[in-house]
Amino acid sequence: MVYTAEAWDNKVAYLVKEEEDRGYFETSRTGIVYLDAMLQVRNLNREAERIFGLERSRVIGRGAGDVFRHCGDEFNKAFSLAENDEFFAANVKLQAQDQATFVHVDSLRLYDADGGACGIIIIVQDISAVRATLKQIQTTQMLMSLGELAAGVVHHVRAPLTTVGGYLQFMVNRLEDDRCTVGREVLETLLREVSHINNVVKELVMFAKPPVRKEPGVDVNKVAEEALRLVFREMGGEDVAIDKQLIGNLPTLTADANLLKQALVNVCQNALEAMPEHGVLRVRSWLHAELQMLVVTVADTGAGVEPHVLARAFEPFFSTKLDRTGLGLPTAHRIVAEHGGFINISSDERRGTKVSIYLPIVDDRARQLPTAHQQLLNLQ
Repeated sequence: MVYTAEAWDNKVAYLVKEEEDRGYFETSRTGIVYLDAMLQVRNLNREAERIFGLERSRVIGRGAGDVFRHCGDEFNKAFSLAENDEFFAANVKLQAQDQATFVHVDSLRLYDADGGACGIIIIVQDISAVRATLKQIQTTQMLMSLGELAAGVVHHVRAPLTTVGGYLQFMVNRLEDDRCTVGREVLETLLREVSHINNVVKELVMFAKPPVRKEPGVDVNKVAEEALRLVFREMGGEDVAIDKQLIGNLPTLTADANLLKQALVNVCQNALEAMPEHGVLRVRSWLHAELQMLVVTVADTGAGVEPHVLARAFEPFFSTKLDRTGLGLPTAHRIVAEHGGFINISSDERRGTKVSIYLPIVDDRARQLPTAHQQLLNLQ
């Protein structure tokens, strides 16, 4: 049998007497397959028989490529280790007996007492139930989000519609000979309420599906400069100082410059609103060499955001300000995600809030991020 913990620590495994742990081998809830140096099936336990839909008596002594042909190319990599590879790990979808099974596969090269390679051990864990549970959780979260989204739309549209309907009814009641005279203030109120509804709808459309039109050669520093000018022109911010450190000669992006500018505008607006009297708005850009991504950070010196509020930063229609729709950051998040990037927010009551926008240099939505950063992205 193989002592798995030691094998993982040393990234190699040594084969000892199987009889010592035969009881564990047969009753384990983990599938175990032994292949010899010729990649022929030497043994497999009951759980492996169940997972792969095989009968031990029919596969012992046969080549692994033949036995596991139905499992697909991804699983077959488990026993196709390159000369210098000691182990392999992956999540794989298996199709056995007209049923899909999702498994986590680990394989390690085996060595005998003299240090010679003598085979491969494949350890398979059925994660179908875990995956189904996670999918159910995701579905529940999606339905909850849709409910909150619908409630937000109702909240922001019902009030102005009530006002418009009330004034129209008032005007109908005053009709005389199909004529009605109303004051200018009534018409201006109606126009304001209709404009508010229109703005909510536009923001909602932008959040739901931003119209991305990517073009090569987008300079992220130029986009940041234009966003800052637009924000300060619209919001003032005369008492807020700007501290810019935009690194020159950064790689250009294949992106929608207008949408990226909108995302930065939304982030900068939040930062300015966090400093109503005075403060410093710090904007940075640089190249993250490990991730091959450009990073733009916007930091304020405001009072910071409480953890329970920070956790809901990307929820649509969630806002601590009564005069805001709460679609600014969610829309920015959606735009950045459409470009294959992600946003990370950190906050401290002593240092303020920092929003970091990560944008991939290579326009490839299928490209893989390192595990730690992919997990960070999934938490957003």
